[in-house]
Amino acid sequence: MSKQPIMVFQITINPTEISELEGPTGKVKMIPFPGTVDSPLFRGVIRPGAVDVQVTNAAGIRHMCARYFFDGTDATGKPCHLFVDNNGYFEPDSSPSPFRTAPTFLTDSPELAPYLHSAHFRTEGHPREGGVEIRVFDVLQEQE
Repeated sequence: MSKQPIMVFQITINPTEISELEGPTGKVKMIPFPGTVDSPLFRGVIRPGAVDVQVTNAAGIRHMCARYFFDGTDATGKPCHLFVDNNGYFEPDSSPSPFRTAPTFLTDSPELAPYLHSAHFRTEGHPREGGVEIRVFDVLQEQE
């Protein structure tokens, strides 16, 4: 069973840039972030505007949705873009480590699109100094 990530995103978090709001029906936290990826599939840098939005409802269930857009190059060295929409749900008062989410991808790379546009990926978020490392796994490879 292959446990090697196909990509690893290095995310940097500046605590002074986090916005939070708490009301009677829940709370929201917005965490803007820059980052990079360097893998055999894709190399790139996150464009400004990336944000992790965490909404906790009155029952304590937290939904995390991180969206980010990379400028970079695909496995053939051609310039391309990669959009990531990464979602996860967490039980009340939990902070799993690593946390697990389900990403979807959109790319304009003819090389990457057939592979990344399928829905068989998962991610693990591992805390690191100054941010988070997001490891992307191919679930089908893990089952082999």
